Amino acid sequence: MTTRILTPSNQITLLRLLFVPVFAILVLDQSYRAALAVLTAAAISDVLDGTVARLLKQVSPLGVALDPIADKILMTTAYLTLAFRDALPWWLTILVLSRDMAIILTALLISLVAGYRPFYPTSLGKASTVGQVATIFAAVSHGAHVPHISAELVMIFVYLAAALTLASGIHYLIVVRQRYGHPQVDGPAEPSLK
Repeated sequence: MTTRILTPSNQITLLRLLFVPVFAILVLDQSYRAALAVLTAAAISDVLDGTVARLLKQVSPLGVALDPIADKILMTTAYLTLAFRDALPWWLTILVLSRDMAIILTALLISLVAGYRPFYPTSLGKASTVGQVATIFAAVSHGAHVPHISAELVMIFVYLAAALTLASGIHYLIVVRQRYGHPQVDGPAEPSLK
């Protein structure tokens, strides 16, 4: 049982969770070069865990659940710490976290009311995530004085991430309304209680 839960890919995902407090401490200390190294290692681990799971044919329910949780914890921590250090604007952090919270609450509400339904990310949602991650990398790289990463470039990423976040949030609302806003016509209509 232990070997099935602690597969190599799940161990890599757990390692990514260990990167979260290290990254936060480094950003708060304004050790941006070290924070960039940790962030890069976390990104590599994100690619590795899925690849290892597929290659070893060890895709598990725990891994499927744990991977996006680890990603969201790292992203939330990154936005909060970078905003605290004024490396990213607070309004963007609030926008990103509010969208994620709205999606989580909507999925939870749908599960409670209609039973579990898979809530797959849309292509616009994936683009939004890429924009948000790129913005984190840009902000940390600017703090680490990486050549050619200017404050102006960071702001371009900020506005791009904001636009994609807003667009994907609105798109998710439309998708949810289309998918779950109408009564299902699968079986006979149930009598209404008046």
